[in-house]
Amino acid sequence: MGATRRVRQPRNTDVRRLGIFGGTFDPVHNGHLICADQLREALNLDLVVFMPCNRSPRKPGYRPVPARHRLEMVKLVARTEPRFVISDLETRRRGPSYTVDTVRQIRKIYGDGVELWLLVGMDAYLDIPSWKEPEAILRECSLGVACRPGYERAQLEVGRWAKARFIEITAVDISSTAVRDRLRQGRSVRFLTPDAVIAYIRRHRLYGSRP
Repeated sequence: MGATRRVRQPRNTDVRRLGIFGGTFDPVHNGHLICADQLREALNLDLVVFMPCNRSPRKPGYRPVPARHRLEMVKLVARTEPRFVISDLETRRRGPSYTVDTVRQIRKIYGDGVELWLLVGMDAYLDIPSWKEPEAILRECSLGVACRPGYERAQLEVGRWAKARFIEITAVDISSTAVRDRLRQGRSVRFLTPDAVIAYIRRHRLYGSRP
């Protein structure tokens, strides 16, 4: 787990608006990057923290590749964009990764002077009422929701989640599941995920891929 220990928690004192972008990232792909960048731009965020989870409480039976690999893949793409950083807070905690615990830790790191934005997709937004301590999450941060065509506005504006802003982003139909499936089948994933990530996957023979 040496790669995990090298990840440093961001403490930039110039940050006033911070986005928290969590997920399994198994693997990270271009859809993640487009979503994070367009939310960052629309919400005028100084920094977006990519937060790979250790284990998703919403997917109890799913086991991703080891955290050290997922962290390294995100680091490869984050280093190409100065406003993207990566944190290993969740992978170091072990066990299920609860957003409320992460938000509280980030608040301790940055203090009360930083405006926190939790960046989520539409499915995650609609699922928030079932999360652990959703009210506590909303006390600490606002929600930046990646919105795609096909959702009725009335469905989105759930009263108790009034701290949400809906940002229409470019629709990119890429999923980590599809990337993994193509790799297992020996098919190309070029343009689905950055070349550096593909090289890393091949080198470490992840997802049934070959060098």
